[in-house]
Amino acid sequence: MGVVDAAGAFGGDSPFRDRLPARPDPDLDRVLDAAERCLARFGVRRTSMTDIARELGVARTTLYRQVGSIQEAVSLVASRRFHRFLDELAALTTGGIDVETFVAVIARTVRTALDDPVGQRLLNDEPETLGQWVASGSLHTLAEQITELLTPVLAAAAATGIVRTDDPAMTAGWVVRIVLSLGAFPPPDDELDATVRHVLIPLLGG
Repeated sequence: MGVVDAAGAFGGDSPFRDRLPARPDPDLDRVLDAAERCLARFGVRRTSMTDIARELGVARTTLYRQVGSIQEAVSLVASRRFHRFLDELAALTTGGIDVETFVAVIARTVRTALDDPVGQRLLNDEPETLGQWVASGSLHTLAEQITELLTPVLAAAAATGIVRTDDPAMTAGWVVRIVLSLGAFPPPDDELDATVRHVLIPLLGG
């Protein structure tokens, strides 16, 4: 058994990335950094443009010229985080993917979610906001997008015998569900890798 080249899936030239919201302009980094700090401090529902402007030390009119609304600011923060995360996955899988790399990718994904102060604010203080995203289908859409990203990787892995699956799309869907479940109900950090390996290896047929 060999390894699967994942550059086409996670890398900057991936067709999948073309279907994501565009990576925010680096010129907005200072604004988005301030927005992230406010979102972590006040929560998604309570953060205002006034809060972000105050955090930046600029007038609200200046902020509005860069970011048109609080909804746009939240969307840009989420997009930047997702693109940066895909960059991390591309770096993690630069040597190709085998079963153990899958385990490392899943563990890294869960830790990224658990270490995200905005995400933790949502989980701990604003579960109703997450509930609204679930009800609106936004979370389902994101899960489908990630499943689409993983499916060709799993198909290539199955073709080379690294994993055993007759339905890469279904297997990718289960991997995504495992990530979401571990993010919502994580094991102790020192047990995370072992938990992922215990659940994922049988699923992948490794």
